[in-house]
Amino acid sequence: MSAPDAALEPDQLGINPAPTGLAEPTTPVGRGFMARYALAYFGMWVALLTPTSLTLGVRTKQVAPDGAAELLSLVLGVGSALAIVCNPLFGKLSDRTRSRWGMRRPWIIGGAMVGTVGLALVALAPNVPLLVLGWAITQGSYNAVLGALTAVLPDQVPSAQRGRMSGLLGLCGPLGIVTGTFVASRVDQSIVAMFLVPAAIGLVAIFVFGLTLQDRRLHGDHPLPEYRLGEFLRSFWVNPLRHRDFGWAWFSRLFMNWGYATGTTYQVLFLTDGLGFEVSVVAGLTFIATSALQVTAVVFSGFGGWLSDRIGSRKKVVAIAAGFLAAGLGVVAFSGSFETFILGVAIAGVGQGLYVSVELAVVAEVVTDPTTAARDFGVSNIGNTLPQTLVPAIAPIALAVPLLSGGGDNFTALFLLGSLLTLAGAVLILPIKAFR
Repeated sequence: MSAPDAALEPDQLGINPAPTGLAEPTTPVGRGFMARYALAYFGMWVALLTPTSLTLGVRTKQVAPDGAAELLSLVLGVGSALAIVCNPLFGKLSDRTRSRWGMRRPWIIGGAMVGTVGLALVALAPNVPLLVLGWAITQGSYNAVLGALTAVLPDQVPSAQRGRMSGLLGLCGPLGIVTGTFVASRVDQSIVAMFLVPAAIGLVAIFVFGLTLQDRRLHGDHPLPEYRLGEFLRSFWVNPLRHRDFGWAWFSRLFMNWGYATGTTYQVLFLTDGLGFEVSVVAGLTFIATSALQVTAVVFSGFGGWLSDRIGSRKKVVAIAAGFLAAGLGVVAFSGSFETFILGVAIAGVGQGLYVSVELAVVAEVVTDPTTAARDFGVSNIGNTLPQTLVPAIAPIALAVPLLSGGGDNFTALFLLGSLLTLAGAVLILPIKAFR
């Protein structure tokens, strides 16, 4: 059994002794660590992605039946703006955290607890301001979890195992969305249950990992500079001219995730306003669509890791992924039936699966300094979360493009824009020199 799977000491309240240094890890992690790490990642996505793919769309329809698209854009925009701030902020704070609980654990466990409170507020909010506030709390808190969780990869996992671990973590997002939408569709008689049952799954999964993590610790002999305004602002910035590989990877991640965010964020409104389905049946239809997307994503996520090793090139895998994702969004853009919509979603799932199989490995390879890994991952994660702000901001413009067939929202323009930007993401990864 490797060190990360060592037994717990009963007098430490479930907290393992942990390494204190910040050097690159060399001890291989065991299967138990990998399983618990993946479980926490899975649980986080169950709690956080179920609302963006299903329940927030239903909730906005309840709160503002005649202005759901505008309200959804507002809620997602405000929430993701908080996510952009909180991800690198809490990542940087976790890099500096001195506690007997370690560097990452307080943010992983504390963020999950506060995020659950935020989801409860969203589910119970009687008006728009409280709905927006609840989702802002949720996004901010779970991005604290995300910032600390992703930093565990360079903290604990040696370079030789990062590809395998990244592929495993890549499976967790698709599995989390499928699980969350399935659970929510089974309890769709209660909007509170649709939010809180997935949240409870996430909370338990995160606690299992957080309480058994042999977290890195900073002791008093490790000097830390004062955390002033300038340092805070640098938490959101890695110079792309000085660290060009990191810069190219950041912009590539931004545009690759733009297409995915477009499809998942607006599928509920497309089903109701684009294809004309009633809100009462949309939970079941969304589960079918989400399953089509994520099952193919799961299958091809495993295949993507093998393909990357086989051809010896992560760039080629990203390019293939972008092609499938863009093609799927193109099919969705021109779909006039639920069956065609599902076909496009499944094609997009192939691309998404291939991409997530190498996404975190790409980021881990371009980290600028192991002593600021959480900061770097936090900045990189902005490329993952920023589309959740930009898509709702740009979507009303695309939806307002006049339709040749008459009035209504132009979902064709919206999905085609996402398709084109996904292809741009594949192009932007080509100049990176850290890997093929």
